[in-house]
Amino acid sequence: MKNNQVQKGSTYFTAAIGILTFIEIYCIAQRFLNITYNSSILYVIGINLVVFLLFFLYFQSILISKKSKRLNLILIVLFLLNYVGSAILVENFFTRFPFFSYFVEVVLLSGSIFLVMSQTFNSDKILGLGHYFPFWVCISLLVTYLGVLPLLVISYTATNLMNLNIFFILLFLVNVVGYTILLLGILKAKREI
Repeated sequence: MKNNQVQKGSTYFTAAIGILTFIEIYCIAQRFLNITYNSSILYVIGINLVVFLLFFLYFQSILISKKSKRLNLILIVLFLLNYVGSAILVENFFTRFPFFSYFVEVVLLSGSIFLVMSQTFNSDKILGLGHYFPFWVCISLLVTYLGVLPLLVISYTATNLMNLNIFFILLFLVNVVGYTILLLGILKAKREI
């Protein structure tokens, strides 16, 4: 509803959040119906490829300087090469969550976020930071994806050391914080004049 308030490129971001929400709801429903349901392929294709690519495209659309756009384009190419390379080289890429590939994606996305934040802090947009939607997107994505990363490292390396219920509660809390920040940003966003 506030699409016209969240600046240019918001279609990419709206699509990413829409796809992400659909996948999460679908996977929850499938797990209620079948406790052994393997959602890895949906996460690997839907989120690790499509949603992340839409985030990169969103950042590409809001970057202004040619240098930043070029650097972000390099990050997009590296992201796609990482995904395709992992899909070819990792034997169970679509059936088991590809941790290393995801880690590289989060690092590359963080690079893209750095470009946007750098542009923001080096412009007059810093004066209205609380109403600048891309700032909120960057903070939300950093909290969500960088916050999930240590949890995935722990669950990937030491599944016996951590209770799965605690893991899922922590994962849920990180997501709640990240998406609450995003919701706050949507509510506070003002259209640029």
